[in-house]
Amino acid sequence: MRLTTTTTAAEQQIRVWAEIALAIGSVAPILGMPIIVGALQDGWGYTAEYAGYVTSIDLAGLLVGSVLTSWLARRLDWRWYVGGALTLSAAFNLLCAPFHSVVPLCCFRFAAGFASGATYASSLTLLSRNSEPARAFSFLILLQVLANAVVLGLFPLLNEHWGPAAIFVAIAGVLAASLSVVPLLPGRDMTAATPSPARATQRRPLSVPLLPALCLMAVALFYVTIGSYWAYAERMGIGFGIPTKQIHWLLSAGVLLSAAACLSARAVSHRIGQSRALLIALTMLATALLIHGILPTPTMFVITLAVLQLCWNFIDIFQLGTLAVLDPSGRAAALVPAAQGAALAAGPAAAGFVLGLGKGYTAVLLLAGLTAALAAVTYAVVHRRYRRESVPVRVSF
Repeated sequence: MRLTTTTTAAEQQIRVWAEIALAIGSVAPILGMPIIVGALQDGWGYTAEYAGYVTSIDLAGLLVGSVLTSWLARRLDWRWYVGGALTLSAAFNLLCAPFHSVVPLCCFRFAAGFASGATYASSLTLLSRNSEPARAFSFLILLQVLANAVVLGLFPLLNEHWGPAAIFVAIAGVLAASLSVVPLLPGRDMTAATPSPARATQRRPLSVPLLPALCLMAVALFYVTIGSYWAYAERMGIGFGIPTKQIHWLLSAGVLLSAAACLSARAVSHRIGQSRALLIALTMLATALLIHGILPTPTMFVITLAVLQLCWNFIDIFQLGTLAVLDPSGRAAALVPAAQGAALAAGPAAAGFVLGLGKGYTAVLLLAGLTAALAAVTYAVVHRRYRRESVPVRVSF
């Protein structure tokens, strides 16, 4: 990493893995979102609408924590900041276990999300300053995929035996365990102004701040898609006539497609470029969701879920890699969790509102497909403007 001038190569690698571990642990509630939404309905009697609102409150906290981290990024001692955020998040997740009513649960979920957002934004900021950010983000997404499979297998078992409280306790345990890697983080922030040799082979930095902003807008639109669909994926499958256990198996089995996307991202980037790959993935996802909204059958549910699992990680890797090139300082990357948090908060709330109006899951699918299409259009603008104002050198992993 380029945070100090005395760090050895081995120490750099250890720091990278520590930052990846923090990024994975801090998003456990997002990975388990469809199970949590279902658990609140089955275990504590929430309606689909209110379960979506609780999830949105959690993700709104992630938004606020991410924005705060981006604002403070140049003044932070990362060890103290991340350590404090992890401690608070673990404590508030524990407090969620004994409180079942809406108001206290929403307050504790917001606080837990706020602290998790601070941790996630910190990890992404530090990873974006790595000499090979795209490679680091590829490993991050791959390991998040594997963690997602564990979460989707474990959370239903916890809910079946002990209810939603057990899920919140498990999340607190993951966050507490993440404290073990905090000493491996850098201390006081020392952002280098000189790009690394790896960065020097990429496109020239742009002076137009509009492009990172548009890229963050595309991230937000994409995560409205994810939030509105992913929060209700389990319930949607049940509504289309698929047995619950089979849905859980499909959600977990999707990890194979997600892992394939991560492992092939480098080859795809070299063959067609990450911008084209990103546009293709967004277009595929939008098309699948819109078709599923028109043809709400069990077969289309399986196809759409497979497309989502395949494209989700492509899109994440290439969006993070693009932002790292547009803004090597890492400040734009620190705002990614804010964009994701705002969108993930809006997504379940919008879907819950649609369901509350009695429009059904087909309307949720059309909503998700529309926002994915808008994300593709927004990123197409970024791609075209960037190509016009930059030297076209291929970005490598």
